[in-house]
Amino acid sequence: MTKVADSAQAVLVADGLTRRFGDFTAVDHVSFQVRRGEVFGFLGSNGGGKSTTIRMFCGLLAPTEGTARVAGIDIQTQAEEVRARIGYMSQKVSLYANLTVAENLRFFSGLYGVPSQKVEHQKQHFYPRLGLEGLDRSFVHSLPSGIKHRVALVCSLLHDPDIIFLDEPTAGVDVVNRQVFWRLIRELAQEGRTLFVTTHYLDEMEYTDRMGFIDRGQLIGLDTPTGLKTHYAGGYRVRLIHPDQTIVHNAAQRLSEAYRLWRPEAQSEEGAHSTFLLLPDDKARTVEQLRHALTAIDPALGFAPALPSIEEVFAGMIRQRQEAP
Repeated sequence: MTKVADSAQAVLVADGLTRRFGDFTAVDHVSFQVRRGEVFGFLGSNGGGKSTTIRMFCGLLAPTEGTARVAGIDIQTQAEEVRARIGYMSQKVSLYANLTVAENLRFFSGLYGVPSQKVEHQKQHFYPRLGLEGLDRSFVHSLPSGIKHRVALVCSLLHDPDIIFLDEPTAGVDVVNRQVFWRLIRELAQEGRTLFVTTHYLDEMEYTDRMGFIDRGQLIGLDTPTGLKTHYAGGYRVRLIHPDQTIVHNAAQRLSEAYRLWRPEAQSEEGAHSTFLLLPDDKARTVEQLRHALTAIDPALGFAPALPSIEEVFAGMIRQRQEAP
């Protein structure tokens, strides 16, 4: 299941990363890598270790054990250099409510040492993409939550970082604003930036290139969204579809010699009937073979992916851990 990033392309590397607070271990010997230009999702329940991991990567918190590097820079010995290379947006918007949008940008640009000319360039670059035109003179306290989050994101991008940490950037944000955020996140990745994103919204993990599950400080899953679903389901699962249940059943019987049947009974779904098949590991070749085989049986026979949701995978992994002796 686990996919290891090419170390030559890795810009974030954790090796046995551990953080304890007294007797409590918040992050427990976590190891993984994130590639350049990747959107990496980090998922876990409250207190699972997500924010603590980010804070260590950002040089804000020293590890108890293990090491981490950001763009080849050691987080313990070169924390200031790390902070100069990254953008960071915390789960709580850190804007000053009694300042205007423009004043907040001026304040954060001063912290990063960004000249006013570059600030204007960044505003011209990001304002249209985030719908912030005409808001410079607005006081932050008067803005809706979703707009505040957008302003906070711009503040984290003023110094043009190539590695960006977003700690629950869409928390408390409506669906429309969430879509705006994720569209920009994907665009930033296409520009070659690396984004490390945590979220409570499991459906958002579908937008990531790879994702990691952390539970009680331990990394319990690491792969692409499809890879995690396939592993949890025991393979790549598809649903056979046809209005006639008999044809579906007969097709499943004929295909059972070539494919391992996952669920032989037919199930009614929106007026059609379906049977599930679990395909072998070589999914790409097998899917094409399945397409030809179904057409030969009946041109009206179809199939569709029937993998579990990210929510089902995560909940299932947590449940397995809790039930383990």
